[in-house]
Amino acid sequence: MNVDTFEKWFKNQLLPNIPSSSVIVMDNASYHSRKIDKPPTTATKKAGIREWLEKGVTVPDGLLKTQLLHLVTRHITAPDTNYVIDKTASEHGHRVVCLPPYHCQYNLIELIWAQVKGYVSKRNTFRIADLKPLVHESLNNVRADNWKNAVRHAKKLQEDDEKRCGDLPLHRFFHYHSHIF
Repeated sequence: MNVDTFEKWFKNQLLPNIPSSSVIVMDNASYHSRKIDKPPTTATKKAGIREWLEKGVTVPDGLLKTQLLHLVTRHITAPDTNYVIDKTASEHGHRVVCLPPYHCQYNLIELIWAQVKGYVSKRNTFRIADLKPLVHESLNNVRADNWKNAVRHAKKLQEDDEKRCGDLPLHRFFHYHSHIF
């Protein structure tokens, strides 16, 4: 998967097929997080750094790349959290909520995929022709109760983590969104 393929799928396949005002939950895969007007880094070519700066800064001629990068750091006014996917979802009346980094155990889809894979593995004949219908059958067996149970399980994991961590701030995703299911 790459950012271009994901964004095309997101816009052309996902958004037209979900209810209005949906909350879209995503993990922190790099292809989910392309920034709008991403500031240049040391890996950016000098011309690219200059081009980014010239959108709002007068850049003297003859500066070295390191000097241009110093100008970049001086002109980033706030953390850049504007992502292409968030903007695209918002333009279609939806909202994106990202799971906290390194907490895949809170990801509901992982629990549902485990259910689907378990179903397939118990019935697998190891014939490739049987696999696709078996996957479809398994997906059709996913019910609202399965999602509710996944929410309950992930919420319990989060609560247990919060108890273990004491006063450390943890993401409050499931406390806010558990009403969805």
